[in-house]
Amino acid sequence: MPGTIIRVTMFKIPSEESRAKLVEYYKTLVTTAVKDGAPYIVSLQAGPLIEDPRSAGFTFAAKSEFKTVEDMKYYDEGCEAHQALKEKAKPLGVEGMMMVYYDPVVVA
Repeated sequence: MPGTIIRVTMFKIPSEESRAKLVEYYKTLVTTAVKDGAPYIVSLQAGPLIEDPRSAGFTFAAKSEFKTVEDMKYYDEGCEAHQALKEKAKPLGVEGMMMVYYDPVVVA
């Protein structure tokens, strides 16, 4: 949707059990992430990736949508729910991570 920020985060997590735990952490995140007392994440989808050689070793992805870059920065720097997710994810054996974000120009 034009006028929104799309963030895609990908993880390299070898253990299927660890990926299942991360799913649960994201389920908690979507119900607890608030800014100024109100939900601020427009949408969030997350889950294990379907095996494919083009995945370059990534095994889990999360796609988040925010109204503004400022909301996304709050997610990174000030959101207690996201900080909690990051702390819980530390022992999951994450071997790599990549994050990109963009303001979509083409929407169909």
